[in-house]
Amino acid sequence: MVNGIIVVNKSSGPISVFVSKYSNSHGDDAWFTLGPGASDTWGRSGWELVAFKNHDDSDRAGVYVHANHAVTFNSLHNITIA
Repeated sequence: MVNGIIVVNKSSGPISVFVSKYSNSHGDDAWFTLGPGASDTWGRSGWELVAFKNHDDSDRAGVYVHANHAVTFNSLHNITIA
């Protein structure tokens, strides 16, 4: 079982990612850059918004996900939850 929310970047370039902090008021909800092939974990325990934006912030996409899941970014139009 995943502890928190894992975000995986399976695209060929870097992506900016944001995870809300509804379930963890001490969490960080800033935008972070996740390189291609990289992953990171956010310490959350409930429902959160995971959002992505491209390098010039001209397009965004996101999903609501409960903690203990992984969100995989393939492209702004192909985001999966497992």
